[in-house]
Amino acid sequence: MEKGGKGIKSSIKSASKYGSGKDDNSKNSRKVQFKLVSESNDPAQGFSAKGGKKKESQPPELKIEKELPENAKCLMDCEAFEILDSVKDHMALLSEDPSIKIPVSFDRGLEYLKFGRCYTKPESVRQILEPLRKHGVSQGEMCMIANVCPESSDEVFAFVPSIKGRKDKMSEPLEEALTKLSKLERCT
Repeated sequence: MEKGGKGIKSSIKSASKYGSGKDDNSKNSRKVQFKLVSESNDPAQGFSAKGGKKKESQPPELKIEKELPENAKCLMDCEAFEILDSVKDHMALLSEDPSIKIPVSFDRGLEYLKFGRCYTKPESVRQILEPLRKHGVSQGEMCMIANVCPESSDEVFAFVPSIKGRKDKMSEPLEEALTKLSKLERCT
């Protein structure tokens, strides 16, 4: 172990392409070293580099929104499906323009959203989930809730751990929103 317990070094001898495979000091063997470093200050991992258990002071955050550009918008699966479906309707016109290249993954993404989305009316879902913003739920968290199709608030807190710390304030409005969502037409 290295100094301070921050990592582990190991060496493995491997035979070269033309070697005998013997573990000796001949020209045909080479030494490969790996360095495994376990330094982490990430509270979501829960362990310090010295092997001790860390205390979590705050619930984990939804980091997706921090990594997106400022003008990006998180979409629910049902919203993304509507956008891609409208693009598909115009595919004949788009394919005539040589400057527009439709990626191969377009059809796969559309197919995934067609069968993976929970709801058929994104405006209704957005309207039901919008009141949760008063309780600190972000746009990304609302999209996660809509995409998971939870049946209970416990499922929401399990899938969206960043709102778990607000469970006391969130339980009632969340249950109300889930009741309304359950009445919406779901895709099958």
